[in-house]
Amino acid sequence: MRFPGIRKAKYYFPVTEKRSSVVAGTAAKPWYVVGLDEVIVDLEIRDCPQALLSELGLVSGESVQFSPQEIARLLERVHAEGLHVQYAAGGTVANTLCNYTHLSGEPAILLGAIPAVIQPGTPAFAYVAQTPKAVNLDRLVPIAGEVGIAVTCFTPDSERSFAVAPGISGDYRAEDISEALVRQASVVVTSLYCLANANRPIAKAAIRLMEMAHEANVPVAFGMGTSAIVKRMRHELIDIVRRYVNIAAMNAREAEALTGYADPLMAGNALLEIADAALITEGARGLTLCGYTDESVKRATRDGVRSKSAIENYNQYEYSRLALHKNCPNPIRVFSHIHPYLGGPQTLCNTSGAGDAALAAFLHDVAATRYHAESVPDSLKHKQGIEFLTYSSLSRNAQYGNRVAYEVLRSHSPRLEAPIGNDKEDDEA
Repeated sequence: MRFPGIRKAKYYFPVTEKRSSVVAGTAAKPWYVVGLDEVIVDLEIRDCPQALLSELGLVSGESVQFSPQEIARLLERVHAEGLHVQYAAGGTVANTLCNYTHLSGEPAILLGAIPAVIQPGTPAFAYVAQTPKAVNLDRLVPIAGEVGIAVTCFTPDSERSFAVAPGISGDYRAEDISEALVRQASVVVTSLYCLANANRPIAKAAIRLMEMAHEANVPVAFGMGTSAIVKRMRHELIDIVRRYVNIAAMNAREAEALTGYADPLMAGNALLEIADAALITEGARGLTLCGYTDESVKRATRDGVRSKSAIENYNQYEYSRLALHKNCPNPIRVFSHIHPYLGGPQTLCNTSGAGDAALAAFLHDVAATRYHAESVPDSLKHKQGIEFLTYSSLSRNAQYGNRVAYEVLRSHSPRLEAPIGNDKEDDEA
């Protein structure tokens, strides 16, 4: 397990002060994340004219469902325009898992359905070839049929629009999930995309996965789909999040669709009625994180205290570590907001994937506290009478997520290619 973020190792395992001991053997144990996803291959189309999106029924920045025939028609038009096309492994949960493995140095396990026959040159072959070996694909279930395809159109302003033909991606069944695998996970993660069609087997599998994790006290992270799906499933979604989800991740548009608040801070406050923590990406405005800590372990910020919307001094305790609401005898809500790292990249290569990257950073920190609690159980980190959700403070998690999102925004891929390097942040824990 790598230390979350770029900080001095002395904050992780102190060597000058012998106040704690490391349990033998824990370093060899894999601290993996399990994710259930639609196995999707992105078919990327660069420099797609805005007029072509409208002609084909695509919505800028959103995802729409296409039939195989509609996908074929889209590709016919794209080839007629002479636009550049390439395959790329996709899927919001798979992106998060790939990023987690780069950040943590730990494995991840992907659940889903994949074609039983994979030949070179096909989209399914591209998916397998482009997925790093740290993401274990052995648990994918082989099914006869075609892999899901998401046509991703990049307009000249770098916005991405999607047309999805699911293929067999929704055919993964609840009975294919190993309960033992889930119980040993550091975190489980899935997304609203898996639930978008209740008639597909993967919808029941997603609910079952969250049920298993909830029963085993394994944190559940959940990513929203597009705002259109959130609006359509709003009432059902609120019930699902309330029942199973600890960490809800979304962008500002999805947060507004779910809560009715356009202000991400107010949306985050509303989300804390149904979840333990919320992560909201705001594009050029940065990132908002919120959650719970206990009154007994709250830590005041050493940065300036700010007020916004109807929440006065909202970041007053952003130096606190998060805990699940049920683990707090006297819970209080804590908030943090951060503007884009270095003001955002000079060249914005894509506007999607930042949320997956920020969530991967947060999940790394969640897994790190579970690793550290087992590796160094007598550390002062774990002797405060509270079982914490995160290893680091809310403020530090905001910085870390922001930094990782920056790397994705300045690349052409929603997946990291390597661990995050040094940055200009200071080394304070």
